[in-house]
Amino acid sequence: MALEGESGLEIKRIASGTDAGKVSDFLLGKDCFDDQRFTPGELEQLRYLPLKSIQDKTVQCWFQELNGDIISAIIFVENEHLSGGYRLDYFGVHRAYRKQKLGLKLMTFMLDYCKSSSGRYIETFTCDLPEYEQARRMFLNCGFQIMCHLPNYYYPGEGKLIYMKHLEMS
Repeated sequence: MALEGESGLEIKRIASGTDAGKVSDFLLGKDCFDDQRFTPGELEQLRYLPLKSIQDKTVQCWFQELNGDIISAIIFVENEHLSGGYRLDYFGVHRAYRKQKLGLKLMTFMLDYCKSSSGRYIETFTCDLPEYEQARRMFLNCGFQIMCHLPNYYYPGEGKLIYMKHLEMS
């Protein structure tokens, strides 16, 4: 399944191991996240979740590519209770394609997907370091609210901010 975003680029669901490998490589590559200090758990998730999304319907991994190269990706999962809650785990846009609203388009796509799947809310998180200011701003602009701050969560001096957005049922 593929959907065309406003940018004219398709938003595609991972359909093969090749897609999964390309998305993992993108998310772990130097052009995706400004902060490259991944925790051991993040490394494992970024390698495993794209592949898991092929067989597990609760894991959604979608991406956009240009000329065969991944330029944006998003991973979100239904909560473990399967009760209409979702968690946005990762999203990233290639640094050369930022300011083209690809992150916002992926976010809007995720929100629409969750609503159409009877989703009630989406939770997400990010870091409190300056490198994550754009992500924090995007969450707030998309209607997420800060729920709490966990200091020193990832590493000493690097805290976690948890956000939530309630979805309006249509």
